[in-house]
Amino acid sequence: MKVINLGYPVKKELTAGKVVLALGFFDGVHIGHQKLIKEARIIAVEKDLPLMVLTFDRHPKEVYAGVKDFEYLNTPEEKAYEMSKIGVDYLVILKFTPEFSHLAPQAFVDEIIMGLKADTVVAGFDYSYGPKDVANMENLPAFAKGRFDIKVVPKQIFAGKKIGSTEIRQAVKSGNLRLATELLGHPYLTSGKVVHGFRNGHKLGFPTANLELDWPKVLPKIGVYATMTQVGDSWHQSMTSVGYNVTFNDEKKIYIESNIFDFDQDIYGQQITIAWYKYLRGEEKFADMAALSEQLKLDQVASENYFSSLIEQ
Repeated sequence: MKVINLGYPVKKELTAGKVVLALGFFDGVHIGHQKLIKEARIIAVEKDLPLMVLTFDRHPKEVYAGVKDFEYLNTPEEKAYEMSKIGVDYLVILKFTPEFSHLAPQAFVDEIIMGLKADTVVAGFDYSYGPKDVANMENLPAFAKGRFDIKVVPKQIFAGKKIGSTEIRQAVKSGNLRLATELLGHPYLTSGKVVHGFRNGHKLGFPTANLELDWPKVLPKIGVYATMTQVGDSWHQSMTSVGYNVTFNDEKKIYIESNIFDFDQDIYGQQITIAWYKYLRGEEKFADMAALSEQLKLDQVASENYFSSLIEQ
């Protein structure tokens, strides 16, 4: 898969011929997104054309609605990886600027869709390319003027509810990781660099990898979780805390600290990925380090028992 970062206006040809173009922001690349892209892939195979996905470098709400501190389900790299797994040939990431946000619907079709040489456009029923009352999928044929085919993918439902990135963000924030996993098609992931902490875990016999994020990701609610942590190409059972280190009177900054079981490598400065599986308990303030150590032993047992139950299923 080729990843192309693009600015507006589009000044260069990206492909020699036409493409099947899937439109969407695709945060999380959840099972609804996967269905849409797989349907686009079927059309691409039938027409013997490459499959291109058009997305943006940041959520449009950050620009046109002035939403600050938007929390994402994917980093750009994670989104690209998920796209590569489902047969996308070109992932085009368009820079969403204030200038671009004011682009008229007809100009979006003429300059962007036609500029990317779309033979067929595939998008969800609620995709918009400007004001929703005008720039919607119902009106796209009028803007298209017969220049490309259109495939509208209907609302995707899971357990009677819409499958959407907003619903997944809410599930992660509430600690409902089972629902998040079902909607994503895989456990929710958080990637970042291991940085030095206060080494309190080492003193307790539970050394932790302290994660520093370089992208504004959705975090699970405060508490302790059964997790898997990827270091290099290997996955390891672990338990991970999201919290303020209240026992050590640090209540200003949220820390993500993963204790990787049976692991003693120096991984400072390395990128690791945490897969979140189960919420174990909330954050507690303990009377002393001995009480905290005893609770961490119980947390490890609970985490190991959880993964053992998965193996037995």
